[in-house]
Amino acid sequence: MSISRDEARELAIVGLLLTAALRMGAGVFQAIEEMTGAWTFGSMLDRFFAPAGGTLGFATLGAVLLVVLSPSGSVRPWAITVCRRFAVVATAIGIGASIHTLGFGLAPTLTRIWFSMINGLAATALAGTAFLIIRNFDPER
Repeated sequence: MSISRDEARELAIVGLLLTAALRMGAGVFQAIEEMTGAWTFGSMLDRFFAPAGGTLGFATLGAVLLVVLSPSGSVRPWAITVCRRFAVVATAIGIGASIHTLGFGLAPTLTRIWFSMINGLAATALAGTAFLIIRNFDPER
């Protein structure tokens, strides 16, 4: 079995987005697990936002870069749409994780800042960059 460059790009995009989706899904399942015991709304959000970090952001940015750096017409339109929507969701999760960590964390202030920097803010920066790239992408330029 052999695949073309175009198919390889699309498989890579799917693989990167699947990785990011698994990270987000892990947060959903952690939140559900948290709600099976003694929990608070804050502890549930802690678990939901826990997987938001560099992996989520890098996978999203990688998929977007594969789309925009591919020759025009070599990536199907569904990939562009999925990447755009995914970048919005990943950015929103990163922003939510950052706000939750900075505003509602129980750790000392400096600890909340560095924790937010390596997790939520990293996801926000990478996924937000991906969103800005794909939203403003002009395939004719």
